[in-house]
Amino acid sequence: MTRMPTMQKQLGLSLVELMIALTIGLLLLTGLSLIFVNSSEANRELQKTAQQIENGRYAIDIISQDLRMAGFYGHFHDLAAAPASLPDPCEIDTVADLQTALALPVQGYRTADLSTRADISATTCGGGDKELLSDANLRPGSDVLVIRRADTNALVRPGGVATSNEVYMQTTGTLVEVLKGNGAAIGASNKVDGSASTWFLNDTTTPAPIRKLHVHVYFVAPCSVGSGSVTVNTVAISGICTNSDDAVPTLKRLELISLSGNTTMRVVPLVEGIEYLKIEYGVDNSPTDVSVDTGLTGDSTVDGAYVATPGSLDDWTRVIAAKVYVLARNTEQSASFLDTKTYDLGLADVPAANDKYRRHVYTAAVRLMNVSGRRERP
Repeated sequence: MTRMPTMQKQLGLSLVELMIALTIGLLLLTGLSLIFVNSSEANRELQKTAQQIENGRYAIDIISQDLRMAGFYGHFHDLAAAPASLPDPCEIDTVADLQTALALPVQGYRTADLSTRADISATTCGGGDKELLSDANLRPGSDVLVIRRADTNALVRPGGVATSNEVYMQTTGTLVEVLKGNGAAIGASNKVDGSASTWFLNDTTTPAPIRKLHVHVYFVAPCSVGSGSVTVNTVAISGICTNSDDAVPTLKRLELISLSGNTTMRVVPLVEGIEYLKIEYGVDNSPTDVSVDTGLTGDSTVDGAYVATPGSLDDWTRVIAAKVYVLARNTEQSASFLDTKTYDLGLADVPAANDKYRRHVYTAAVRLMNVSGRRERP
């Protein structure tokens, strides 16, 4: 019988074999490293894009929802005529002026071009002692949008507490009154300032509801976290951008509110990475005869093209729709990307920035339900 030769055990590796094995291992390790780096970079870019999409959609949603509520004043439906001049969006002291401003549920300030800031010098926001919207706190090229409305929740009566110097409005179908709270509980037949109320709804027994008045001023700031501050009605308001702050453009808004027992405006950051906010307005100015059903001109239909700025104060009261354009960018740069695009923001074009930020335009067409509804003719 032929015996199979026994297998011999390998006693070691030669130097050449060891070098070949190390070379193959290094090649495999290099390939795996490249795959890991590329996968990590792709994941980071995906996260940046997802954040930009979320920020852009959130910015559009905030403004659109607020615009849909513009002109909601509870039961009140008979808007006053246009005032003699544009109301001050940062008015905090005179309740009569705040009440007059209700005639303009929507108000805006347009920039002349992308290198200039909205001209708000005639307001206390920019040209007065508040300077909440100083040049350092406004990004060039972006519009300023003002929205006025009542809160959807009325104060509980009796027993609800009217916050001291918070601005409220009490309304019936044909009457409206803006007052400041006195910090005390209100009864079934009292106003927020403590005086007696004789305002009732149609049944003459149900007290007219009292709601907080909201004044929101939307703008784009050149920074996300401002280190500056200003004093408004003895209250220090923080969050004002300075030249030494970060360079992340951010959508913000001013809010009419009571702080430390005083009526004031505060700065509220909303969404980072918003570079431009542009608004166009749809005006209902035809037919010009006054409807016997509504007591207003128009028929709840936008007449003509949307405009950058309504032509007159009367036209501001007839704004029944708006187009909102938001240009959002990543908050971080992408190393392998160069932005060479031009972005269409309605009546304004934003040329290529030639930097490494990815951008996208978000738009919405919004009907101002409370304003347009008053003009509908049966």
